[in-house]
Amino acid sequence: MFHKLSAVLNQTAARLPARSAAYFWLFSGWAIMLWVLSSGNPSLKQANEISHIDKVLHFIYFSVGGALLAASGGLQWQRLSRGWLFLLVVLVCSLIGRLDEYHQGFVPGRTGNDTGDWLADTLGGLSGGAAVIWYLLPRIVTAAGRNRG
Repeated sequence: MFHKLSAVLNQTAARLPARSAAYFWLFSGWAIMLWVLSSGNPSLKQANEISHIDKVLHFIYFSVGGALLAASGGLQWQRLSRGWLFLLVVLVCSLIGRLDEYHQGFVPGRTGNDTGDWLADTLGGLSGGAAVIWYLLPRIVTAAGRNRG
């Protein structure tokens, strides 16, 4: 089973861009979309029926952001150790999550400064970053090397 998963990850990595700029621009779009989403007043009346769905959505959204940031940073600074890259990704995602919560405190109809949301943001960035740094990034670099040589 792990062999099949590894083969799928290798095929996926071979199709992904091997340039840091591609992920940087996607991450920038992610951050802009976060600002837009945080500036609005959500009317998710049915979401209240599912306990803590907002935490799940924060986690998923920041997993994507952490993954994009990890790919961009990992391809840009290939000499940086995985541990330092991981720490950088988690800190940046946590800071962005905290700033997002602070920003929401000024938006009419929104409640900001929710520690649970901030924790979900941080854990999402942690999981997305870890998945890319330890599983996908090495395969992207290897596939890019094969394509060059």
